[in-house]
Amino acid sequence: MFSPRYWTFFIIVLAAISYSMIRSSQQDPQELTVSPADTFSYRAITLDNGLRVTLVNTPDSEKAAAAVTVDVGSGDDPEGREGLAHFLEHMLFLGTEPYPQPGEYQSFISRHGGSHNAFTAHTQTTYFFEIDNNALEGALDRFAPFFISPTFDEAYVEREKNAVHAEYSAKLKDDFRRIYSAEKMAMNPQHPYAHFATGNLDTLSDREGDKVRDDLVAFYKKHYSAERMTAVVAGNYPLDQLEQWARGHFADVPVHKTEPRAERPPLFKANQLPLDMNIEPVKEIRRLQFTFAMPETRSVYTYKPVQVISSLIGHEGEGSLLAFLKDKGWAEGLSAGRSIGTEFETTLVVQIRLTQLGLLHVDNITQALMYYIDLLKTAPLPDYIFTEQQQLSELAFRFQEHGRLSDYAVRLSSNMQVYPLNDTIYGDYHWQPAPQKVMQPYVDALSINSMLRTLIAPGVVTDMTDPWYGTPIRIRPSDYNPATTTEGLDALHLPAANPFIPTDFELHAGEAQEHPQAIIDEPGRRLWYYPEHEFEQPKSRVVLQIQKASVQDSARQRVLAQLYARTVREALNTYSYPASMAGLDYSLSATGRGLQLVLGGYQHKMPELLERILQEMDSITLSEDNFGRYKASLQRSLDNQLKNKPYERELDVLKIWLHEPSFDPVQLSDALADVTRSDVMDFAAKVHEQLATQMFVHGTMSKDKAVAMADIVNQHFPASAEFLQRSAIVKVPDGKHQKNLTLDHQDKAILLYVQGQDTSDANRARYSLLGQILSSPYYQRIRTELQMGYVVFATPYPQRDVPALAFIVQSPSSSPQEIIDQSLAFFSGYEETLAAMSDEEFASYRQGLITLLLEKPKNMNEKAGRFWRDIESERWSFDTTTAIAAEVEKLSKEDILALFRSAILQQQKPWLLITQGGAVNDWPTLDDSDRSALPQF
Repeated sequence: MFSPRYWTFFIIVLAAISYSMIRSSQQDPQELTVSPADTFSYRAITLDNGLRVTLVNTPDSEKAAAAVTVDVGSGDDPEGREGLAHFLEHMLFLGTEPYPQPGEYQSFISRHGGSHNAFTAHTQTTYFFEIDNNALEGALDRFAPFFISPTFDEAYVEREKNAVHAEYSAKLKDDFRRIYSAEKMAMNPQHPYAHFATGNLDTLSDREGDKVRDDLVAFYKKHYSAERMTAVVAGNYPLDQLEQWARGHFADVPVHKTEPRAERPPLFKANQLPLDMNIEPVKEIRRLQFTFAMPETRSVYTYKPVQVISSLIGHEGEGSLLAFLKDKGWAEGLSAGRSIGTEFETTLVVQIRLTQLGLLHVDNITQALMYYIDLLKTAPLPDYIFTEQQQLSELAFRFQEHGRLSDYAVRLSSNMQVYPLNDTIYGDYHWQPAPQKVMQPYVDALSINSMLRTLIAPGVVTDMTDPWYGTPIRIRPSDYNPATTTEGLDALHLPAANPFIPTDFELHAGEAQEHPQAIIDEPGRRLWYYPEHEFEQPKSRVVLQIQKASVQDSARQRVLAQLYARTVREALNTYSYPASMAGLDYSLSATGRGLQLVLGGYQHKMPELLERILQEMDSITLSEDNFGRYKASLQRSLDNQLKNKPYERELDVLKIWLHEPSFDPVQLSDALADVTRSDVMDFAAKVHEQLATQMFVHGTMSKDKAVAMADIVNQHFPASAEFLQRSAIVKVPDGKHQKNLTLDHQDKAILLYVQGQDTSDANRARYSLLGQILSSPYYQRIRTELQMGYVVFATPYPQRDVPALAFIVQSPSSSPQEIIDQSLAFFSGYEETLAAMSDEEFASYRQGLITLLLEKPKNMNEKAGRFWRDIESERWSFDTTTAIAAEVEKLSKEDILALFRSAILQQQKPWLLITQGGAVNDWPTLDDSDRSALPQF
């Protein structure tokens, strides 16, 4: 596929139609290009100190957000202080002159139903938050001083070094981090990208005559200057009010007149390439990766040459590179996209997920890639390639939908750093057909002589290790030796015209409804329909659940369902990929209740796609070779689940233990071991037997068309059984219990699960509010003050409709006993804090949760997801969030204090502690053999 992972905000292809313009109010007025579907209004201003701000009025939004992006990142770390930019990002949360108390900002955000975060990239660092709309001004008052007057308190400098080190330690066995770090060893060591970016206790330690705090302050003063910052402030306020706040809070950001970033050495030394690199991963990963260094693209962003090339190499339709490699049995997947993208250089990366057989054909795969690349070089690309991309671009921008407001603020603040102001919104979409003179340098860069070829697989030959993560690697001059014949490669060709590009954008939604209605309700067959009138898009979402009791109750049937779904998806891939490129996607997966098919996007050709999917489900074709590959792939996936991070494994174990029936990876692996191709074919032959179907159609599709699609489903999968009951949730016995894991990871971890006693809306409200209140102070105590780990959180943790709390810590240094002792000490000490909480502060927590619960969906998919959750939980009044919010409104501080004392302090309610790295004294072990005898919700 053409992967967006390398370019966070890339839209498939980019538009060229006339869009509305909004004029800014700054001294030199600029115009922002916005989508005609956009209900937001905008204003761009530049403060007297040079800080550029985009203001966004968001009508009817319950949430507000802000983001600041600074033109500095890990690539700017001083030599010998690797990770300093990242460390500085951490430190800005730990006190400012107006708010010196660490945790004040976080606490304010939390009690007003918000969230916050920050991240350090190679050339940018971004800080952001989202909060109740009525608390925006207070949040800005606490946020802006990050960039004006941080305290860099000496005590917290020492403590936070440990947090950075804990973050580093937590990722020591994370293959993404390990591979990312190892790849740098093949690059020019003088280039900043080749340097360690995270930081640890070695790089951030005090040295004789060189205290890290001094380096922090110097780095801050050198780089955190107003003219290098861009900000976004968004909320349901008039633009004039947002401008007043932006000017008032950010006007004092200092100006240091910093120098532009200096030209850097080349990413690879002259004559260094081509190189071959081997990397041995922790998990069962088999990947062949090609990295090509290219010129920068910012100056030609309206042509997007790298994205055009990536979309062709990453295509999965007929004649594509992936289709060829799959036919040979060498590959399971392919992605292509931009990786590094700075003002100086770009890299294009092609990743190919290999089969076991593919490991033996690395040179053949390389030859196939280079053959396909030659197709791009032999002549200018056909006009229809650009024309289609323009059409798709036009649709993407014309029917743009908003998502989470803080994500949007981050996107815009980052875009302001790289695009002209008028393209702050439109820059990701702004596209023009690229003339050959623009394309040529990028196409020319796709050569063997500029290639870093990386093989990532268990057991590869290695002769050295990455110094930061200990990853085994080998680097040597490439020994690529292409075959003397190109037989079979003539099957490769550029994509044909896309038949799925929609042309009918009429809205056919039926009469407005408050919530979905069952317009077909028969034994074993139900169709829910909701006509969309809030989001007027020519799109729909269809969810089809095929319920089969055999799949629910049997581990063997579960893995057979997974292999069956994989077979269908693979057979359809070359057909369905153009549909996905044209904005019409589908997924088919095995679930705990059977099979689930989801279609979403432009509805014009949705019935056509549905019919084709169902035809394939009716009669699959499965060769012995493909069966072997699919089975091996599923086995690797199950094995890799057992190698997740400690806290992730604890969450997996908890969910599997609670849900009945459910099966862990070991049980599924055991069931998979003796499955044969004929077993999958037998499953497919019986897939239409003993089933019930539940379907949900949501969008601007007419009721008649929804019924017609349901009838198509019924023709292929006629209902023949009753609907299944939902899986049960096992009741944890009263008192304290533990389960102990032994994982191949140096970190220790605990997950404390506190289960509620009943599933009433009132009890769900109580646990939700208590979790909201405990989140920030638990983090502040365990992570910030005690430095017990990087991964620390307390949160409401409902499973289905059973309320609960979860406390999670992963630590590089503290044992489970030490973590739980400090957690219990925190609980004991927090009783007094909670009892003394003012009515005003409690009311802000309560209102924050209510706002969170009642927040309106931001797009059609989010709205459909909420409806589907109520359909699945059989709450057909569709009032889950409103009912819980109504119960939250009734809660008093005394109610929450009573719950805290009974559920937490008394330690007599159902507690399940899952540990990695050691047991806890005097907590009985919960035996899995007793689970089946326990009562259930």
